[in-house]
Amino acid sequence: MLKREWIKPESRDHWLTMRSQDLTSTEIAALFGISPYLTEFELYHRKKSKRVHLIEENERMKWGSRLEDSIARGVAEEKGWSDIEPFKDYARIQDLNIGASFDYYIPSEDALVEIKNVDGIQYAKTWIDDGINLEAPPHIELQVQHQMLVSGKNKTYLCALVGGNSLTVIERAYSPAIGNAIFKKAEKFWHDIENNIEPQVNFEKDAEFIKELYAHAEPGKILDPTDRMDELAIEYKKVSDQIRILDSQKDGIKAELLTIIGDAEKVKGLSYSISAGLVGPSEYMVKRDGYRNFKITFKKPKEGL
Repeated sequence: MLKREWIKPESRDHWLTMRSQDLTSTEIAALFGISPYLTEFELYHRKKSKRVHLIEENERMKWGSRLEDSIARGVAEEKGWSDIEPFKDYARIQDLNIGASFDYYIPSEDALVEIKNVDGIQYAKTWIDDGINLEAPPHIELQVQHQMLVSGKNKTYLCALVGGNSLTVIERAYSPAIGNAIFKKAEKFWHDIENNIEPQVNFEKDAEFIKELYAHAEPGKILDPTDRMDELAIEYKKVSDQIRILDSQKDGIKAELLTIIGDAEKVKGLSYSISAGLVGPSEYMVKRDGYRNFKITFKKPKEGL
């Protein structure tokens, strides 16, 4: 029997603290390699240091939060859910350190309601809707299964307002097979944290987080290079040189296009459009965090050698 806890967050800070201790429904996809927001490597280090991972909101997400109640009331009217109510308790299974927050709940059906505000282009790209099959992106499908596992509920209505004027509702039942897979992933994840077993890093996907992870440099500390450092430094220079060549070619193409466009503001082609309007001058101040000034400089070969 799973031991579930239900906690009413006292504040946003309290809620964030609880999330830092658990694998949440928006994070679990990282353990399956299907999260668009973070990798298992980043999640490992954030949980080990008890840092909360907050997804940086874009405009669509901000408006989704602002419109969540309106979308919920609208879908309730469409579906005849007279008893839908906000469901803001935090649930967790302590033995596995997995937790979840929720949007809404329908007491008469004992069902969760997950609200999404979806851009029309993203819906076409990432959702499956061919008139027969209807599926959300994998990380969202996993999110609702995680929520049902943690809460003990067996039904979720996934409601997406698409493009601001089209409603999609998917009914999902709890899958014991997926729940079992989440159990195993969570057990292994916390076991690895306890035993300092770091997940394999993907240097391209994890590049931004690694810059954050290694943001400190010890003044005056000098390290002797390894063979691998030598290989990577040479490869870095090759790629940098290619980028400079391509940037120069791109600037040349842009310059030639401007000579053809002249003072026109727009060009509309069959498969493309060019916008070349004016942007007025402005003044602004920028405040930034410190960062490591990373660069590689190669010595010029001496003449005659």
